[in-house]
Formats: sequence, structure tokens, C-alpha cells
Amino acid sequence: MTEIYPNWLEKEMLTGIRRFNIDAYLLALEGWRRGLTLSFYSHETHRTDLEIIGFDPIGKLFSLSSQDKTHFFYRTRGDKVSNEAVGIGNDKMLTKQYLKNAGVPVPEGFAFTTDTPVDEVAGTAFKRRGPFVIKPVFGSLGKGVVTQIENEETFKKSLSYVQSAFDYTDFLVEQHVSGEDLRVYVVDDKVVAATTRIPANVKGNGNDTIEALIDAKNEVRRLNPHTSTRLIKVDDRLEQFLAGQGLSLASIPEEGQLVYLKGESNMSAGGDSVDVTDKLSPYLKEVAVNAVRAIPGLHHAGVDMIVEEDAAVVIEINTTAGSALHVFPNHGLHRNIAKSIIDYYFPETMALKTSDKLYFNYRRILQQLRSNEIQQLEVTDAPLGTIHAKRYVISGKVQKVGYRIWAENTAIREGLHGYARNLKNGNVVVVVGGTDPEKVENFKELCYEGPKRARVKAVKEYVWDKRIRIGFSIR
Repeated sequence: MTEIYPNWLEKEMLTGIRRFNIDAYLLALEGWRRGLTLSFYSHETHRTDLEIIGFDPIGKLFSLSSQDKTHFFYRTRGDKVSNEAVGIGNDKMLTKQYLKNAGVPVPEGFAFTTDTPVDEVAGTAFKRRGPFVIKPVFGSLGKGVVTQIENEETFKKSLSYVQSAFDYTDFLVEQHVSGEDLRVYVVDDKVVAATTRIPANVKGNGNDTIEALIDAKNEVRRLNPHTSTRLIKVDDRLEQFLAGQGLSLASIPEEGQLVYLKGESNMSAGGDSVDVTDKLSPYLKEVAVNAVRAIPGLHHAGVDMIVEEDAAVVIEINTTAGSALHVFPNHGLHRNIAKSIIDYYFPETMALKTSDKLYFNYRRILQQLRSNEIQQLEVTDAPLGTIHAKRYVISGKVQKVGYRIWAENTAIREGLHGYARNLKNGNVVVVVGGTDPEKVENFKELCYEGPKRARVKAVKEYVWDKRIRIGFSIR
């Protein structure tokens, strides 16, 4: 199992930040750390022509600015991606037409609507060679997708289920292509990450039931920011899938036995992710790059492929593809998608010496945007350069005398960042950091002064090598 957090992030930074907000935060953080001015916008602020479809934009709509230019972003998608490209990407049938015209391999299939009789759809499908996949034309996250449909009776039942369970009206039937489910992220004609997605599964230990193994695996998934809201859900479909293998939730798999729980490999359905960037063949890279090129006005996106050995078909293009899949894989290396995107939009910042010790309070920004009190919020610019930091523990009469407030005011005056916190033993801890080492060192002497009512006995000094949140807070 991969270490959960890459070296440029840590748990505290992402606590309480989930799903699509992770993508926005990681991209905004990367640009901000390079000295770009970062502003977030409420959903009612019309400051960009980015098309937003289907998701709450709070905290996901932001801009990054240098002295010369400003670019707007929605999650991972920047304003260099045209609205035409977004429209094409949201229509799976239209995407297929563009890909096919460009010579990119795609699975065979046809479109239909809820007005088309089920018998007619099934009759048309089974004139071709199966098995088949049913999926909505405008769907996402694997919702409404049914795979590996072998016979006409199952096809009709699956179609009836999808049409009754979801609000979709337009659908695709495609030939089911066996192989690995691969997501490839392309930026400016370069593959920057590739991740294989494996259907939800558990591995037997010879003692526990499948139900217990699912519970144990979900506990691990809760620790990963990307999978914490994508747990393995026990439902009728999962139990039916097990029954098809002669198993149930009460079955006890043998030691090392791998049991698949669902047919689809979507992360939202409890799938696993494995980074395969360094193993991707030149051919598969070419297919992914050509797929993005095939869509007018598309310069970076996620390409979904089914791969068998070195053959592949493209099944979908995500114009607003998530980055967390590649940053937080269940297995393999972490890939910094945000870095590649910022390199593309602001190439002049590539040579800047950035610090990954600083971060900003994204959760507080989300709270303010959701309060509907503001339309635009600009984050304090990140100081460029090496961050020097110290932890000072102050003893004496330092609690209930306003010491933390004094520390906050003094740190802000000195242009330093950090926090002050009371300890249970009566001491106060103050962490300060900034690009001026002299100011950080001199803060120790200031701590001896403190507010008027304080009586400082000693100040102990420690090196602080952890990250620091921009600004100063009282904890």
C-alpha cells in the first residue's frame, strides 16, 4: 500500500476537504505557492466564460494571476479549454464521432433515447457481437453504467433498471471490451500520469467473511482523501455479483484469494487505483495524446481507455478530470498533476524557487463562500523563498493574560506566520515562520516581553520543520 500523502502535502492540509474540492485546492495551492495571486469566487460571480455543468461550484471557481495575465479555473479545468470542447466532452456520442474521425480507436455502438422501445434497442444491439455495455450519454462517475451484458434477457432487465433508477434520457449501447481500465492525464500533448482502476475487491485471509473484509478495507479507504467518500457499498448489485460467483457476504475466502465485488472499476464504486505512469507504452501514450488533440479547443484532460496487452480503445474524455486519482493512488507513486497544469498556464513560474512548507486555510474559504457574504476572496500572497521557522515554548505567568493575542499581533507586525496555543501545563507554545531568518530568531527575545500582565520565566527554542499555514491563528 502506498504512503497516503506525497511529500508536498500532509493530512492537516486536507482534513475536511473531500471529493471535487480536493482537485480545486491542489491546483490553487500549486499556483499560489509559486507567487501567483489567488482569488476565489462565489457561484454568482460571473468573471469567467468557463462552463460549469452539474456540480456545486463553491470553492472550485478561482483565478490565478501574475503581473502580466490572469487565468480562470474550475477544479482542474482552465480557461484555455474552450466551451466547445467541454460540450463535446460531456456528450459521449459526440466525443466518439470526433475520436473516430481522427482515427482514434473507439468501441462500436449506437445511441438511443428513453422513447425507443426496449425490444427495439435489444434487437438492434444483438445484431452485433456481445457482450454489451449500457451507459448514459451525459452521465458521469459511473452512474447508470451496466457492463458485461451477455444475453438479451439481462440486457432488457438492465436497461429497465437504468431508465427507472436514474433521470437520464439519452443512452449508448457499446460492445463490451475486456481489459484494464486506464485513466491517462494529458497536458499540452504530454502524458503526465496514468492510473489503472481495478474493480472493488477483497483478498481473503482464510478467517474472515467477505463482509468483514469489506469493513476492514473501508477503514483503510477512509484514511485516503480520494477514497474516503468512495467506500465499497454493500447493496443488492454487490450481493448479486457475488452470487454469480457462487459466493455470499458470509463466505470465507481462502488465504490470498482475490474476490471481485463489482464488475465496473469506477473509484466511486469502490475500485482500487494503481499508478502505471512509468510502465505506459509509447503506443498508449500516443493514443491518449491523439484523443485530446481530436477535440477542438482541448489542451488538457483525462482520457479513459480499455487496454488489453498493447491494444486500446478510448471510451471517454473528461474535460474536467479529477487529479486526486493520480495524487492519492492506492498503490504506486504520487503524481503532481497540478504542477503540470500550472507549468502549462504559467511557464514563466517553472524556474521560481517555491516552498512547500506554506499552505492556506481552504476550509475557512469554503465556509466564507458558502455564507453568501462575499462574492470574491483574495488569498494573501505566499512569500517566495526559503521558509525559516521556530517553535517557542514560553513558561511563567502566560495564560489568562492575553499572551496569545499579543503573539498574534506581534507576529503580524513582523510579517510572520504561524499560531499560538495554550498547553495543559500552563505554558504557551508559539510557532512562527517566514522568509526572513533574522525576524524569526529575534521573535524569541520578543517572547520574553509579552503583554503587560505576563511574567515570562523562560523561552525554550525548537526547530520547526513542519508546514505552516499562511497568516497567524490562535488555537
